[in-house]
Amino acid sequence: GPSGGAPADAWMEVREVVRDLIADPPEWTVVRSTEGMEPSIGVLCPALRHGLDGADLPSIVIPPPGEIRFRLGEFEGPLFLRLRAGVDISAVRALGKGHPEGVFGFEVRVDGRTVQEAEVPIHFSYSHAGSEWVDIGGPDGIEVRSDAEVVLRTFARSPGGEDVIPAKKIDVGFGGIRLERHRRVPRTRSSADSPNLLLVVMDTQRMDRISAYGYPRRTTPQVESLAEGGVVFENAYSTSSWTWPATASILTGLQPEEHGVRDSSSCFLSYQITTIAEVLQAAGVTTAAWSGNPLITASRGFDQGFEFFQADRGRFQKAGEFFGDVTEWLREHRGMRFFVYLQLIEPHQPYVPLPAGGDLLAPGLGESERKEAVRVIARAARAPLSGDFGADVSNGVASEEERERISQLYDACVWSGDRWVGELLRVLDELDLAGKTVVVFTSDHGEELFERGRVGHGKRLYEELVHVPLVIAGPGIPRGLRVPSVVSNRSVAPFLASLADASLGHPLDRDGLFDPEHSGRVALFSTQHGFWKENPRTLLIGMRKGSRVILAAPEVEVPDAENDATALGNMELFDLSSDPEQRRN
Repeated sequence: GPSGGAPADAWMEVREVVRDLIADPPEWTVVRSTEGMEPSIGVLCPALRHGLDGADLPSIVIPPPGEIRFRLGEFEGPLFLRLRAGVDISAVRALGKGHPEGVFGFEVRVDGRTVQEAEVPIHFSYSHAGSEWVDIGGPDGIEVRSDAEVVLRTFARSPGGEDVIPAKKIDVGFGGIRLERHRRVPRTRSSADSPNLLLVVMDTQRMDRISAYGYPRRTTPQVESLAEGGVVFENAYSTSSWTWPATASILTGLQPEEHGVRDSSSCFLSYQITTIAEVLQAAGVTTAAWSGNPLITASRGFDQGFEFFQADRGRFQKAGEFFGDVTEWLREHRGMRFFVYLQLIEPHQPYVPLPAGGDLLAPGLGESERKEAVRVIARAARAPLSGDFGADVSNGVASEEERERISQLYDACVWSGDRWVGELLRVLDELDLAGKTVVVFTSDHGEELFERGRVGHGKRLYEELVHVPLVIAGPGIPRGLRVPSVVSNRSVAPFLASLADASLGHPLDRDGLFDPEHSGRVALFSTQHGFWKENPRTLLIGMRKGSRVILAAPEVEVPDAENDATALGNMELFDLSSDPEQRRN
């Protein structure tokens, strides 16, 4: 075999998107369409149920019967066209109950040759098989030549097989259309100078509930040991208070406004955007990811650059369900230089800790108390909120005892997540990888625990939601350092790229996490799902510089505004040095 003990697969095949045909659409010729139902760029969502492969995708929508023709453009090969066919859930409503069941059909032709025909049955339910995406051309897509001509056609047929022209516009078409180039890259090997990279994102982890950050309860003994041998960033911020935008920022180094994953209706990470996994893979690093959160899946583009990517679309998965696979993967790839991404969901609702964590930090709280806590949280979510700062906004939804119980359950879940971090560090030791692996521990966002009347995240931008842990340890990283300056955890991606002498190619690369000039930096955060006074689902933006935080709702109109500044929407300003709980606006 190859010298130096390298496995036979010392090369990996890397897929590089050379053209995203939705973000950069071709000039197509319409071969056939019905007036008022012309083909267009849009979004198709075949299924609302998370368990189905039906997530919304940017698409070319071609109401049937329709046909378009275009050229792919000239690129170096080998080239593969990737696309999926799908029927939007609105089709059922558009056709109406009395419509006979038949099929929607799709045809893809390349250079005059039919590559694939697919048929999706028309049913009147959300859970039928026809509500999933259909991959065209298998897992690799369709091999094509440079500047190939592509024809995309849709049709509708009755149960008897006759072509029909629906009276209404039906949204069907092709999603995730992109042109990929495959190339072989040699796998590099790790050493203390070329370390492996392990990024652990602990979903829903508050910074102030971590004992390494001074929390009096021993919630995180494992992160404490990581911190003692590395760097603790005391003022690290996420870019958002919920998973999609925040995780996309961690993986790309971009703000939500730049990467575009900002709302339930735009929850797809565009193929035009470069991820940390893509730049590391191009540098010869072997990549793998496991996500316990069903929002972070391959079908939404989060797998870009990962050779192996595992997530369950339908449900949250505790670390214990896939930890054996992670260990096995590390054992098999320990000779290679790797980047492993883990998104663990232990602190996320519904707060089910490991039994040992419960005994330690939520003693006496059994399954019935935990279920009652879930009911209290749901009740709080439905209660109206007052908008007064510092006031007790819980509206009597939860008693002091109930709040304390929920707080203890959360701590027990934090301990449970920390235990898996310890298992991970133990495996690195066992495989002799600890001395050549840089470990990064952070979170996508925190959690409100009745500070302002609610439990949960995504609705606001206060400290408990956006101030996140960030701990980095490993070869070449200072030991026992605590950094007080304000940083954003989106800086993690360019930092990891720099360890592989690679770059994500945006200005953030220059002012790395360890830059001594950091003290004047600002952290920006936002949520599209904000709640402000009585306004639900409104845009909230925030910024921290020094000890000051400003929060604003720029789209909320203020009817009794006295001047232009207040007419811009409501704002709040806090000085965390004298008001760490943000009670005085």
